[in-house]
Amino acid sequence: MTRNVRRHVIRAASASLLAAALGLTGGVAAAAGASAQPQAVLAAEPTPPPGEGEPEPPPPGESEPEAPPPGESEPEAPPPGESEPEAPPPGESEPEAPPPGESEPEAPPPGEGEPEAPPPGEDGGAPPAEGGAPAPQTPDEIRTRIEAGLASSDLSAEEKATVQKSLETVLGILGDPNASPFEKDLASAVGAGLDQVLKLSMDPATSAEDKARYDRLVVGVSEAMAKFTDPDVPADQRDGTHAVLADLNVTLANLAASNLSPADKAYYSLWADQILGGLLAVQQPTTTPKQHADRQRVQEKLKRNAGALKTYQNPDASQADRDAAKKTLDEQAGATNHPAHQELVAELKRLKAPQACLDVVQNRTQQAGWPDGSLWGLSDTTCADTVGAGAQDSGSDWSALFQCVIDNPFSTCASRVPED
Repeated sequence: MTRNVRRHVIRAASASLLAAALGLTGGVAAAAGASAQPQAVLAAEPTPPPGEGEPEPPPPGESEPEAPPPGESEPEAPPPGESEPEAPPPGESEPEAPPPGESEPEAPPPGEGEPEAPPPGEDGGAPPAEGGAPAPQTPDEIRTRIEAGLASSDLSAEEKATVQKSLETVLGILGDPNASPFEKDLASAVGAGLDQVLKLSMDPATSAEDKARYDRLVVGVSEAMAKFTDPDVPADQRDGTHAVLADLNVTLANLAASNLSPADKAYYSLWADQILGGLLAVQQPTTTPKQHADRQRVQEKLKRNAGALKTYQNPDASQADRDAAKKTLDEQAGATNHPAHQELVAELKRLKAPQACLDVVQNRTQQAGWPDGSLWGLSDTTCADTVGAGAQDSGSDWSALFQCVIDNPFSTCASRVPED
């Protein structure tokens, strides 16, 4: 790809990419006019999870605390950076003073007493990342770290070649004296993401399941970067790719934050894996939606989910924003348990759908939710015979939906889902 073509492609979304890479919570649309220090999200000031380091009411007998710190009356949303209580008067050091939680000797775990980093969909959730690890500072450092990681990884020769190609793209941008600061910030963010996930993959403490997930993320980010810089990719796919990829780069870098437990890492990496899987599926010739309206709808869902993941782990996000992001993630996590989705699967099984069709419907639902992901799955070639048979079954409540998927963009067919 020529220098001019590459710069044209990347500049089309440079402002939103930079904003996402900096960890802003205002969304891609609002990010274009924002300004911040480069890589701010990768070096943000540590902020305790909600409920940690928060001053509690004074011990019995202390009726007039001096200068209680701001936020003491709002324990669910401590101000960023406030990690030490200031309320107790000077000299008061009684060991019996109740710590945060009042009934436990130590600060409560994230979620106010709930298990740390529960599976998506349960209350509580993992704490926001401390800020992540700094990105490699020079092209030489990026090359050395990533190539060393690739050499030690279990990736196949083909997968390593994919990552190496993405690395060369990153280094080409960083080494181009005519590349804009926006272009270089994007390239540096991708390099940081690849570096951090390779480290996580090779960590001896990483389980086999998580290692496989990290390996998929390394390859997936490389493939997404290739799509983003490919001028032959349709503009709507490229635009959707850049927004999701930028938010995922923030997540990948923050996965290396020092205050994340192994369970927390698994929580965020699971979400990153699901979102990236959907992004790649949109781009593959055999699975990408054929209609523009369908591609746009799926990209909107993937962008929403990636943005919610970024906000939920952002220590500077307000509690209200984190709660809204958690709601989005919970809805997505429960997509395959939606009663209507389960009824659709039962109907597919009645029609003797092949396992490949059932699998793709489940995968797409996990990636893009109900009903969008499920209808996307129905449009897959593995479901073509089953959908055709269902459309011909006039006695089935689902026949109108199947016929709609055959005749129209699947994103227009949600109204044909049978009512209870």
